[in-house]
Amino acid sequence: MPKKRRAERNKPLRIFITLFFSVGCLIGIIFLYYSGLPLLFSLIISLLLLLVSGQVIMKANGLDGSYGVYMLKSKRGLNFIDWLARKGGKFWEGMADWGAVFSFGLMSYLIFDKRIGKKTLILGLAAIAVMVLVILPNMWLILSFLNIPGVNLPKFSGPGFLQLGFSYAILALLVISIFGGVLFFMIALLGFSAFDIVYTIASAVSKAVVTGNTSGYASLSSQVPGIAPIIPGLTLPLFSGILALAVVLVVHEFSHGILARVSKIKLKSMGILPFGIIPIGAFVEPDEKQVDKLEKKKQNGIFVAGVSSNFIMTFLFFALTAIMIIYVIPVFFKPGVVIAGTIPGYPAYDVIKTGSVINSWNGYPVNSIESVDYAARNFTPYAVVKVSTNKGNYTFDTNATGKIGVLVQQSQIPRSGGVLPGVANFLYSFFVITFVLNFFVGGMNLLPLPAFDGWRVYKNRIKSKKKLHIIGWLMVIAIIVLMLPWIWIL
Repeated sequence: MPKKRRAERNKPLRIFITLFFSVGCLIGIIFLYYSGLPLLFSLIISLLLLLVSGQVIMKANGLDGSYGVYMLKSKRGLNFIDWLARKGGKFWEGMADWGAVFSFGLMSYLIFDKRIGKKTLILGLAAIAVMVLVILPNMWLILSFLNIPGVNLPKFSGPGFLQLGFSYAILALLVISIFGGVLFFMIALLGFSAFDIVYTIASAVSKAVVTGNTSGYASLSSQVPGIAPIIPGLTLPLFSGILALAVVLVVHEFSHGILARVSKIKLKSMGILPFGIIPIGAFVEPDEKQVDKLEKKKQNGIFVAGVSSNFIMTFLFFALTAIMIIYVIPVFFKPGVVIAGTIPGYPAYDVIKTGSVINSWNGYPVNSIESVDYAARNFTPYAVVKVSTNKGNYTFDTNATGKIGVLVQQSQIPRSGGVLPGVANFLYSFFVITFVLNFFVGGMNLLPLPAFDGWRVYKNRIKSKKKLHIIGWLMVIAIIVLMLPWIWIL
């Protein structure tokens, strides 16, 4: 039987297998997300589900890939990229130039052979200032939607307020970023975090060796990792997380393709890279031989186009987030405080249910963390504490420290039931996650690591492969150090 006819005959079976394992993987991840099981266990099982489902889907459909990651190639969409390139060639080139300044700061003037226009340079540097002074201080908004030990500490939950950053540290970061753009910002962030982790480990070890006191090891479990897994349905909300990732990846790869077509480079295909059922990457496949023949500036424009679009989306979705916080969220939600958890060995442990909304604390109305602090300001050992919540009223005697052992979070409480508060919260989470992911995906792609966009730009400027690989290995070492706290957290 001809191969084509056999493939058509097996098509219903391939569709059934694909749907069966896709739905099964999705149900498994949703179950793990709501099960309350330890994160390490849930993470391992989720990765296994994604690996198995990815391998089965890949084999059943004859796709290229390995270890659960496969390529979904298509020529569909290439005509749309052609149309965008024809209609806005100058705009896309200007976007890439702006992105080069935003990515590399004043260094872009040298990296791009002094071909960056003065207006573009000013716009890029102004955007860096906005990023450091306005956007960076509000990155904490993502904490509301992370489910990562050591990162989702009980600080914020739900929509919050907008902040501006003015401090010596922020101003120092501004100077660094003006000179080297988001690249230097990311390197400074990685370097500082890695140094902090190394210092904490070295202090704990030296204290144990010199004095024999191992109490310093307790500080290691509170060290926040600099690298965390992003898996919708496990560490991020499932549907808004998947949608945000799709936006990040599609916009990034489309921009590469558009700049390639502006430079008359042929595109062979485009598609996405799912791991199981979760998209972890996307691609546009240009003719690399044609790319290599371009002048360096145009090559760099193609390489930097993806991160440029991610940074533009960062500003766009930050603006949408601000609109939600100022005009939409207050209509559907009111400020409140919820129980984030209870501490073993304290009077409230396993008594008050996690997620309970606090109405009053010893008779004082509660709607903020500050009101809880005010109500508890005079607590003494073995004093009586009355806590009223939406799930019941409780009376405790404080322990010898004058506490009952609850962790509280500032939250937003729906003003009423119905669908609209849920829709508003979904949009808010989607906007926040998309704005933060666009920034960090764009920033990470600038690092001098193989297969990253920044690596190809540096290869065009740094002729010494030895120097390039030394820089790359330094980045790899820093990233490994940032992962070390998982040893103690998990």
